[in-house]
Amino acid sequence: MFRIAICEDEKVILDFETSLVKKWAAEYGYLFELDTYISAEQFLFESEDKASYDLLIFDIQMKNMNGMELSKTLRNRGCNSQIVFITGVADYAIEGYEVGAVRYILKPVKEEEVFKTLSLVYNDFSKQEKDVFLLQAGNDISKIPYENIVYIEARGHYVHLCAISSQNTTFEKEWKCSFSSLCEDFEKHKFFCLRRGFLVNLGHVSKINRTDCLLDNGETIPVARGKYQELNEAFIKHYMGQS
Repeated sequence: MFRIAICEDEKVILDFETSLVKKWAAEYGYLFELDTYISAEQFLFESEDKASYDLLIFDIQMKNMNGMELSKTLRNRGCNSQIVFITGVADYAIEGYEVGAVRYILKPVKEEEVFKTLSLVYNDFSKQEKDVFLLQAGNDISKIPYENIVYIEARGHYVHLCAISSQNTTFEKEWKCSFSSLCEDFEKHKFFCLRRGFLVNLGHVSKINRTDCLLDNGETIPVARGKYQELNEAFIKHYMGQS
């Protein structure tokens, strides 16, 4: 399900953008969920316990916390959602680059521009949907691309995950789960069992030797005795495109 959130502090514009999203989905027959927020503060408060969104449509020039500040806050929390900005001023390009915005839509908002943007993001969403790990912890569901996950580790009855956000910052998650129940799925996505209870993404391995494995986030992980040869072969195959 394609999940969208709109945050706009002008009710008339919010209603208009909502109608355009519904019209776009109806025209192309897409299934979607849509939540709307009248302020950045409301978004932060009410979205915290909801599943992550695939697309965030934020007005930049909102009162108090604006859309750019809201986006930076979310990125710092590890949010990987696609972001589209609605703005009446076209001079936020550098800041938008910092938060990975996919597009700006200038006011007055035009139907064809919204449709084009929604289709662009949805097509990307459709391609990546099968390559996303769904992390469910209680009522919270997060979508994390497998390629962004550096490693997962068993810690007692919990699983600890380390990943890289779209802004190249490290974030971590921990939830109660059986580690063994995840192994088969992760190994299909080019994760290697470095030692018991530890799977590392070969795409994030920078260097290996007989005792250690250096990751691209700067961490050094010990290699279990007897695992070096197997790891070395898997590492070479991965980077030769044979895995």
